[in-house]
Amino acid sequence: MKSKNKKRSSIYVITLFGILLTTFLIYSCSTDEYKYNYANETATEINSIAQTRSLFFQTWNTGNILIDSVANSDEFYEFKRCSEQLADKFSAYTSKLNDEEYDKLMEDLNNDEYVEDFIKKANLEEELRQMDEANKGLRERTVFLRLSEEERLSLFSLYAKSHEFTKRKILKTRKEGNGNSKCEELRQAAYEQAQTEYDNAIARCKAESPTTYCYTQALANYRRNQRIADKEYEECINE
Repeated sequence: MKSKNKKRSSIYVITLFGILLTTFLIYSCSTDEYKYNYANETATEINSIAQTRSLFFQTWNTGNILIDSVANSDEFYEFKRCSEQLADKFSAYTSKLNDEEYDKLMEDLNNDEYVEDFIKKANLEEELRQMDEANKGLRERTVFLRLSEEERLSLFSLYAKSHEFTKRKILKTRKEGNGNSKCEELRQAAYEQAQTEYDNAIARCKAESPTTYCYTQALANYRRNQRIADKEYEECINE
């Protein structure tokens, strides 16, 4: 009887050990697989972000420590993303206005009630909110406020010169021929200046209250300067 009990005990121990070993192996494999998948997913995500940012952003090394610190920050990237998003939506809406409607907008920019109504019609509330948050981040989490006015203009100008040409699609005419003409160079310079002034104005708006109307003023001036550049370009190629 004792021999049978010992035999049963041995079988039970062996069986239990086998179950535990199997469980350990399964858990170990699944854990390794989880770690492998997690690492791959994380790497993919980081690479995706890096690739996305590399299309929009670049590493700056101007020799000015303060400018480079701001230019290479996530906060500046977010500021530029929001300012361009806001400008693109404003431009898309105003491009549908006829001359009379556009002139009315320009004339009534100091009319709070009119501007508030315009913002609702153009559906700019969310973009303005994001712009406010990005502006706050730029001012509070970088050394942006330590930049002089000249350094701020230099920061925005460097960005405009690096990105404006690749961003805009240039419409060539037969009069221009191939390559960059004098007319296009003049328009390019005007666009870069308009963007520099726009970004600088947007950055200043955080000191205003409320910022909504300050942003709208900056947007309107930006769009007006672009339209002037386009008009002068047309006149130039028709000379």
